Amino acid sequence: MTGRLRMVLAAPLVAALLAGGCGIPDSTEVQRVGPGPSTGVSTGGDVAPTRNDRLASSDPSTFVRHYLEAAAGDPNTAMERVKQFLSSTAASSFKPAAAEVRVIHLVDTPLVNPGSVDVRLRAQTVGVLNPNGILDPAADGSAQEYSFTVSSAAAQSGLFVTKAPDVLLISDDALDDFYERRKLYFWNHDYTSLVPDVRYLPRDLPSEQQPNEIIKWLIAGPSPSLGNAVEPLPEGTMLDGNVPAPSDQKLQINLSGQAVRPPDDPAKLERLRRQLMWSLRSGQWSTLELKVGNQNSIEYTGTDYFTSNAAYVLPATPERFLVYNGQVRRMAGSPNGSDPVPLLRPEDNRFVRAAGLAGSGARRFAALVVNSGGREELRVGSGAADGQVALTRVRLPKGTTGQPVWAITSAEPDVPAIGLLTIGGRLYSFTSDGSPLTRVDGAGDGISTVAVAPDGRRVALVSRGRLFVAALSTGGAGVRMLSAEQILTAPLRQVSAVDWSSETWLTVAGARADKNRVAIFEMTIDGSFVSQRLADIGTESVSYLTAYPARPVSGTDSSDTIAYVANGDAFDVLSDPVRITVQDLAVAVPNPPNGVKPTAPFFLR
Repeated sequence: MTGRLRMVLAAPLVAALLAGGCGIPDSTEVQRVGPGPSTGVSTGGDVAPTRNDRLASSDPSTFVRHYLEAAAGDPNTAMERVKQFLSSTAASSFKPAAAEVRVIHLVDTPLVNPGSVDVRLRAQTVGVLNPNGILDPAADGSAQEYSFTVSSAAAQSGLFVTKAPDVLLISDDALDDFYERRKLYFWNHDYTSLVPDVRYLPRDLPSEQQPNEIIKWLIAGPSPSLGNAVEPLPEGTMLDGNVPAPSDQKLQINLSGQAVRPPDDPAKLERLRRQLMWSLRSGQWSTLELKVGNQNSIEYTGTDYFTSNAAYVLPATPERFLVYNGQVRRMAGSPNGSDPVPLLRPEDNRFVRAAGLAGSGARRFAALVVNSGGREELRVGSGAADGQVALTRVRLPKGTTGQPVWAITSAEPDVPAIGLLTIGGRLYSFTSDGSPLTRVDGAGDGISTVAVAPDGRRVALVSRGRLFVAALSTGGAGVRMLSAEQILTAPLRQVSAVDWSSETWLTVAGARADKNRVAIFEMTIDGSFVSQRLADIGTESVSYLTAYPARPVSGTDSSDTIAYVANGDAFDVLSDPVRITVQDLAVAVPNPPNGVKPTAPFFLR
């Protein structure tokens, strides 16, 4: 263990998939707790912590923990490091089936019986880390037993592993310690925003070699989790020579002519350089010199490329709203607090139960769930930021209706925006032009919550108390959800609400596994790291949670602005929960009616 605090709790996980639904397993398991979100930019000075070698401990249990560090880091030398722990006989017979590394979470302390050379440990498979830095989630998260034989050798110091499982193993602690989480970026199909793809870069890879590795990963394409929701680099793209170490704050990259086709297309070249500058962002350089094929090299400097990331374009301080007495109202202390609510005419802003507002350029989008004639209906519209529009009514199928969220928006007035809404456990898409609802293909049943990433192409879902992340694909057939990946949440035995804390972190609420209390946590989108936000907020389940994503240049992956609803009461998440009351409205309410409370807080995104 390092100096970090990691608390482990356990609950069962079943790998069977729900028939016809989301690729969603039937139960879940929790993982470790870490120290919290990290900054999102590599300085180029990251170094791996000191490794514990074979002689670092004579205690068999600790020795096996050190063995579970050996394969972590540079994949080219992983076998060599592992074999340093093995006896000569074990090393000659150690032949893992693949170069992939299995990441495991120890459920218990490795078991060693007195006088025995056998060491047994129970562990859950977190995922498989491949050479491209992709952590593929485990198909079966149930705990299994691994057996080792550990003993000394004649005329040699220290312990040896004389028998080991025939697979490269590392612990989740080693994953956190020996790798840096990096974000590669790929364009969405509309070329309106870049979408992040989380990879694990070995910290023992020299900083001057990191750009070379990252570009190779970009050329190899997006991870399976993004699938065809994003655009890969053009087929045939290759590095022309290696990338030299940055010099005088300049990074030089030469790519083959296939990287931009036709070669004189300025728009494609501009997209390429913005993709590279986001993916390679580092404190080691400030100028990118890019040469493609036989074209002249071009130098790019400054931060204008930031605008290609939808998470960056979000205002630093959000406009805040809530529903009070059936109306969408502005909250005090947020920008434009004295302005009317965007788009909403007074006759439309009535009997509202839930609402979502979004913006793109000078356009605004509104979606309201209202009670009308004894049943719920959806009302949608779009228009100029400073105007009002007549909302279009959209019929809803029967079933409990969730919170409407906007996913894909456009500043072009003739392009309808796309939103998502849960109804009766099913996921539907709607559009700002009032077209009929469409069932989201591939989404399955049992979904109670949907939250959309800042890029609009990835979603987090809560289904039957479990958390999933998936990508969205749009086309002529409508919105499709690609295969969902279950995220192992810790230390929650059940998730009730989720939202995006940043472009690669989630805020989740649910029931703790260790006691009958409710808590809020921050976690990476692959579940490999979890940190505590509010350890105990009572026993009432969180029915709704909203977070305003931290910008990717803010130096943190944790949202500063989070609110939730429990038992009908709305709260802001500060150092402790703070109840939202009628006094928090931007415009005072004279003689507020008894028993009417603000609810469903949300942000303009």
